[in-house]
Amino acid sequence: MISIERIFSHIPNNNYKIIDRYQKINENFLNNKIGSYKLPRFTEKDNVVNFCYELTKKSKIKKYLNKLKLIILCTQNPDNRGLPHNSAILHGKLSLKNEIATLDISQGCAGYMYGLLAAQSFLKNDEYCFFYTCDPYSKIIKKNDLNTDILFGDAATLSVLKKGNKKEKKLKYFKFYTYGNDHDAIINKDNLLQMKGKNVMNFCEREVVKSINDFIKEKKLNIKNIKHFYFHQGSRHIVDLLSKKLNIPNKKISFVPNIGNTVSSSIPILMEKSNFKKKDNFLICGFGVGLSISIGYFS
Repeated sequence: MISIERIFSHIPNNNYKIIDRYQKINENFLNNKIGSYKLPRFTEKDNVVNFCYELTKKSKIKKYLNKLKLIILCTQNPDNRGLPHNSAILHGKLSLKNEIATLDISQGCAGYMYGLLAAQSFLKNDEYCFFYTCDPYSKIIKKNDLNTDILFGDAATLSVLKKGNKKEKKLKYFKFYTYGNDHDAIINKDNLLQMKGKNVMNFCEREVVKSINDFIKEKKLNIKNIKHFYFHQGSRHIVDLLSKKLNIPNKKISFVPNIGNTVSSSIPILMEKSNFKKKDNFLICGFGVGLSISIGYFS
């Protein structure tokens, strides 16, 4: 089984204050519904590979290099339109040995679990994977589009994964769902992000809640015995909605203000900021683009 040894994150210093661009928005709405009054954004010079490279250089990863066998990069906004795969470019930029596989995953808000399962399938015992997430939606957000511009922030994460570590909590259960008939609820059309907010909210309230309940029942878990929940940070309102519908105490839920929805980076950022390694067990759930849901339980 796969375990998460370390998580590192890199959030741009460049921010924009929502209230400066949308002066009619109420600050209480930003704090209580969105969860951010400012958002981190890439500059014109930033790109996926360079940002992941900068993240790697500031992270303590040297001790893992000898047994590194896989690099995964989860993004839906790759450099060079994804050709070649950005994980290969990053591999070269880091001057790594040749005996390493590289793989890009085109997944959005549910992407973190996809990367974990890909690594689990690929690695042999005692081998490592560097799993990156970086999805700068700011590159495709239409200027002054209130549906998207106040929600998304840019960031990158690096999770160091290992297979066969007896000391760490492992991915014990997992499940995936896809609702392809609703694929146009969040879509890139003509290089611009389009989102049907009401459709997405209904999906969260109906399908995400049901999927989590079904998963917990199927795996014979108990919400009261799960120590922590890491839900994709779509917005403050969505996280609060899930907490309420599932009867989860606020102290078991993580939320990081003023970074927004960082897509596939949201769950690893939440885990890093809440010191996930000290939790006895935890459940993660990503949901969004596809529309997709992914759920995993670590113990």
